Amino acid sequence: MQKVVFRQCDQHSPHWRQLERLFQSEWADFEFKTAYPEQSTPDNIQLPPVLVVLRENVVIGGLAYSHFQEPHKVRDVVWINAVYVDEEWRGQGIASELIKRAVEQMPGFYQSAASQDSTSDLYAYTNIPSLYLSLGWSTVDIETDPDHHVMSIPI
Repeated sequence: MQKVVFRQCDQHSPHWRQLERLFQSEWADFEFKTAYPEQSTPDNIQLPPVLVVLRENVVIGGLAYSHFQEPHKVRDVVWINAVYVDEEWRGQGIASELIKRAVEQMPGFYQSAASQDSTSDLYAYTNIPSLYLSLGWSTVDIETDPDHHVMSIPI
C-alpha cells in the first residue's frame, strides 16, 4: 500500500464534502445529512465517526455508517453504509484497511455511547462479499437483491 493516511472525519472537516462527492460518484443519492444529521439520527442515536483516506491531502476513499434494522430482529443497529476507494487506488488493500478500522472502532464507540444498547455484530450490505469474507465476516442468511449479501462480524 502506498503512503496514505487514515483519519476520522466529521462535518467540520475540510474533507467531509470531498468524501461525500466521492461516495456520490458511485451512489448518486448518497448524502451525509441523511445518515449524519448533526451526528445523530432522529432518535438521537450517534453513529461512529466517518473514516477518510487521504493521499497528499486529497480524499481517495472512505467509509461511513448508517443506522438500520438488524436482520431477523426488530431493533436498529449500526451498519457500514458506504465503503469506496477511488479506482486509481484500488487493489492496494485500502478498502480492507477501512473495514478493519471500522470494526476496531466499534467497541470504543459503544462504550462511549452509554445511552445505546450495545450490539454484538456490525453489518454491511455489499456486492463484494469476498472482501468481507477474507476479513473474517460471515454471510447472514437473509433475502437480498441479486448479487448482494448481508455480512456480519462480532464486535
